[in-house]
Amino acid sequence: MQSWAVLQFPGSNSDHDAFRAASRVPNVRVDMLWHDQPIEKSKYDVIMIPGGFSFGDYLRAGAIAKLSPAMGSLLEAVEAGAHVIGICNGFQILLESRLLPGILQVNKGLKFISRMEECEVKTEAFPWFAKEDIGRKFRFPIAHRFGNYQVKDLDRSEMQPALVYQNNPNGSFQSLAGIYRKLGKGSLFGLMPHPERVSHSDQPAHDGIDLWLQASKRLAA
Repeated sequence: MQSWAVLQFPGSNSDHDAFRAASRVPNVRVDMLWHDQPIEKSKYDVIMIPGGFSFGDYLRAGAIAKLSPAMGSLLEAVEAGAHVIGICNGFQILLESRLLPGILQVNKGLKFISRMEECEVKTEAFPWFAKEDIGRKFRFPIAHRFGNYQVKDLDRSEMQPALVYQNNPNGSFQSLAGIYRKLGKGSLFGLMPHPERVSHSDQPAHDGIDLWLQASKRLAA
């Protein structure tokens, strides 16, 4: 039985979406973790940092959440083998914590964007994407105003361009929708699209299902 966790912050609004999506994966137990407690080292295979408006996005999106005890212990958990996926505000928190490089600016159109976007897998990113997934396209929803990802350069020794938009909606550097970093025995995957919102078979779009199922299978192998 794998152990997955969803971090919760005041203002999170996709935490229960993430919990329900992960709960549909066979042989996975999912815990909800409140942000004010450190994460127990070596306990979790996957840690999900969900979307939302942690702490109301005061100061900057993710700027207060990075100070939470849970985030203070995240690096140690990753180095011990946890695979972290930070979605939307979760991505913003990982950037603010300097666990992933770069920054997020306001969208190039200066407006909040909420729509479906097609994304392409560009590289392996264990456990989320394997070599055979390269070139595969997913349709995921986006919902953000600060989703314009910028980085000085693409240092392949530091990160991998895991997911790119087919039609760059926000002005992100090289159309990046998600970046991946291997760290210790674990990894960090930050992305702006919301796979957890399309993770149920009765939805018209449900590409998120494969992401969770395949990750679980690769971790179990």
